[in-house]
Amino acid sequence: MSDLLEISEKVRQLDEIYNNLMQIRANVIDAKTMICEVGRAGGKTEWFGKRIMDVAYSMPTELSFICHKTYMALLTNIIPNLLSYYRTPRGIQQRPLLREGIDYIIGEKDIPEHFTQPRFPILNPRHSLIFSNGHHIRLVSSDQPDSIAGANGVHAFVEEMKHNKGDKLKTRVFPALRGGTPFSRRSHYYQGITGISDTARVDLGEDNWFEDFEKLVDDKLIQEIITLSLHINKNLYEVERLKREKEKRKDPTDQERIQRRIVKHIRAVKRWEPTLRQMRSGAVYYLRASSFVNKDFLGFNFFKTQLDSLTIDEFLSSIAAIRPKSIVDMFFGGFDARIHTFDDSYIYRSIHDFNLKDTFRLTAEYLKYYNPKEPIDLGYDPGHFSSIVVGQEKKKDNEYRVIKEFYCWHPQQQDELARQIWSFFGPWAQNKKINLFYDRAGNKRREEHERITSDARILKRELEAYGFRVELKNERQRTIYYYEHYKLILMLLAETMRYTPRLRICSNECPNLVSSIHLSPIKRDDGKIELDKTSEKKIALQHQAGLSTQIPSALMYLIYGKFYILLPSDTRRIIEVPDNGIS
Repeated sequence: MSDLLEISEKVRQLDEIYNNLMQIRANVIDAKTMICEVGRAGGKTEWFGKRIMDVAYSMPTELSFICHKTYMALLTNIIPNLLSYYRTPRGIQQRPLLREGIDYIIGEKDIPEHFTQPRFPILNPRHSLIFSNGHHIRLVSSDQPDSIAGANGVHAFVEEMKHNKGDKLKTRVFPALRGGTPFSRRSHYYQGITGISDTARVDLGEDNWFEDFEKLVDDKLIQEIITLSLHINKNLYEVERLKREKEKRKDPTDQERIQRRIVKHIRAVKRWEPTLRQMRSGAVYYLRASSFVNKDFLGFNFFKTQLDSLTIDEFLSSIAAIRPKSIVDMFFGGFDARIHTFDDSYIYRSIHDFNLKDTFRLTAEYLKYYNPKEPIDLGYDPGHFSSIVVGQEKKKDNEYRVIKEFYCWHPQQQDELARQIWSFFGPWAQNKKINLFYDRAGNKRREEHERITSDARILKRELEAYGFRVELKNERQRTIYYYEHYKLILMLLAETMRYTPRLRICSNECPNLVSSIHLSPIKRDDGKIELDKTSEKKIALQHQAGLSTQIPSALMYLIYGKFYILLPSDTRRIIEVPDNGIS
């Protein structure tokens, strides 16, 4: 019996599961390289998990890669979600899709006796997923070049493609898809790529590198694959149906007649399966679908809730899979994520000792650019949505690193922010000094300034209750106007002067800051430069982190408090006009 029939037998033993149209189309085509751009809750994870199983069953003892931008995300998010999919009881009998210790092992040094030994040595058992046939999944990340060093893989799985950097995948991971036994090379998955993501928001700085695969699709070949795949599936279905019918018949003559029909359908499968495999081996398919592909499962209320809670831009991209365009006139003029962000965020020496079986919690202990012997600077924007960004100056390197973001919304307030900061930094901080910078913008009235100062003092009190020493850096500071922020930001981001520090933001620990910087436009009102904060009124509090100007405002206060002295003196000598109620 062919490999295809053997896999069919495994699938037949499982309980029936629901597939939406996207999943059905992906399973029917099943090309060597499959790129799926699918909206939120469209069924990507379920299909991705099954695809990993198909590849593993198809190429025993071989090595595949599961890739992400950071190794940290693989440990804390991607692998736990994948294992949850395999472990979740399903069907009438409430059985998991795969059983740990029987069908796979994770984080184990000793391989069970009934497992086939992998072809390559397991270099890091703590971070390895091994199937019973010896297929081995290795974790690979862009921020850990050593994770791919010397490897010979047969397939690459890329999770959350929009968060990966395409150039690094193309130069480091994809060239490592080489080697393989003659048996493995017969698989149409050999040297293939499987990627999933929702639509990349280029207006938030996300990388849409994977859209290039859309140009590689041969529509004629895909249609031929669909025709032949459905023909084979029809024959497989008839084999299963006839087997059940044969079991019901007691007359030997009827059984013999049905058996001849079964053999006929099996011969049809054996005849066409090599052709289908060859066609799939040369195919690239780009599947693009909105969340509406799963409407029968999600129901009407899901889409109503999403429409009510998301901005129209977020709804169009994450639900409707419509690709947005970038904002051109940003308040953070000159910001370039390729220059002003960094992703080598973590110290992996200790992390590599962590076992995938254990629960891992990220703290400042693992931050590469955090110095526990130095104080930290906080930029604070209080209000119904409160946000904080954390920075440290690296004078020796002439750099200023923004290393973490925190936020909360009403009814959570300063006590919650203080708890978050202590939980992340407190146990590891040798220097408990905090410099706190907050809002002194020129569009605030006196009452608002007094409230902001009061909020800052409350935060100071809450932090000091945890043992920090907090200095309010804006006490008795004059009003600061938006165009002063704007000029200073332009100066720092330009990096044309030797005496200005290079601003670098952690893209992993400040993802909402980076995305919302791209959504912070300039508002020009009667010749005045202002930050357009319309998004803070239009977007629900729980969605403001990455889609409004809240967290960028906290960054502005931090940057100005630290580096306003770098502005030319004539810029800093401002005559305050009491047209906004400030005297």
